[in-house]
Amino acid sequence: MVCSVAVLILLFQYPSNYYFLKSEWLGYDELSILMIVLALLVTMMSLVSSVKDVKSSMPDPLSGWGYVESVILVCLGSVLFFSVSGWMDFFFFFEFSLIPTFFLILKWGYQPERLQACMLMILYTVGFSIPLFMMLIFFWKHFCSDNMLLTKMLGSWLGFDSNWIWSAMFLSFLVKLPVYGFHMWLPKAHVEAPLSGSMMLAGVLLKFGGYGAVRFLWFSEFFSEKFMVFLLVISLWGGVLSSAICVCQSDMKSLIAYSSISHMALSLSSLLSMYSIGKMSCVCLFFCHGLCSPILFSLAASSYDFLNSRNILMTKSAGRSFPMVTCAWFLFCILNMGFPPSLNFFGEVFSVASLLWLNKLLGMISGVMCFTTGGYCVLLYSAINHGVGSTLVFKPNINLSSRYLSSCMFGAIILLGGGLFLDSFFV
Repeated sequence: MVCSVAVLILLFQYPSNYYFLKSEWLGYDELSILMIVLALLVTMMSLVSSVKDVKSSMPDPLSGWGYVESVILVCLGSVLFFSVSGWMDFFFFFEFSLIPTFFLILKWGYQPERLQACMLMILYTVGFSIPLFMMLIFFWKHFCSDNMLLTKMLGSWLGFDSNWIWSAMFLSFLVKLPVYGFHMWLPKAHVEAPLSGSMMLAGVLLKFGGYGAVRFLWFSEFFSEKFMVFLLVISLWGGVLSSAICVCQSDMKSLIAYSSISHMALSLSSLLSMYSIGKMSCVCLFFCHGLCSPILFSLAASSYDFLNSRNILMTKSAGRSFPMVTCAWFLFCILNMGFPPSLNFFGEVFSVASLLWLNKLLGMISGVMCFTTGGYCVLLYSAINHGVGSTLVFKPNINLSSRYLSSCMFGAIILLGGGLFLDSFFV
């Protein structure tokens, strides 16, 4: 925890240019450092929140050696992914994170369908990464180098303006985000994964696609109006559909998973507007979602600890027995819908503004998406913490761990106070 806080302090001292770190293999700029900080914070919160799976004093074969190491391996792969300066190393760590995530879901998943969830995740992500791999090898052979900064400085990408090349490359990023239509693996993986697996998946691994899109648009300086508008419309329409599906969900983890699809759609749409404020708000939303969504999964796990079900109807009025959990649910439901003066609010406002500058109709669609987000957040909070429910679902003599609440408060402080340091998040 001390290391994560120290890195968070260094966040406000990062450089504004791209630098190599002792060699040409590793490089960093403000975007890389922001994502590295996010990976470290989410890893810390996931290990703190995983009360049932991490037991330091009891060498249980299901929760002893291997669980913590798998989570740390995901974090290490993520840090290296955000640090590499070559696109072949970029692709290696882009796919490397699937291995520990696969074992997290397969070995420590709670449901018998976890093998199907792992297979869906592998088929979607690896299958759609093959075109990206082929294009990267072609570019490496053409440029005789895979260094992103070098090819950007040489301006070697000006001759590659074919839309089909970039469509093949962006497929992998769209699946990793994911965009609606390529999303079927994500709700299944979230439902079957243990708590740390869901938190790392929502907080860190979904950012791989967005980071890859930002980074490739940065060093290739590619722009095609028809291609960008096509992706933008698909992303926005998928975000609206995902928000509408959230209202119909009965499983808490599935609802939070579909809300991730909606937020990633808004982030990608603001990036594809090609305004500088759109790109900055996109990165800000990545960071906000990377902290907010894992804590929502943590609260869902805490509700599952003293209930026998994740069904929203079965857990009705459960929060009335735990006032502190009710406060945490309220805080993060309003943060998820972009309540001012949180960092989420500024990210969403500038994202909608960038789309309004591009086209008023697109701005209206993004506004509908934000309105629907508020609807399902209110529905989620009211269903769990209000009304009259059955007492048969409660487990007797349950002692709620304070580790859930400590991670919630840590994330809330960053999201609520982040609005005072917008220059550090709008990068």
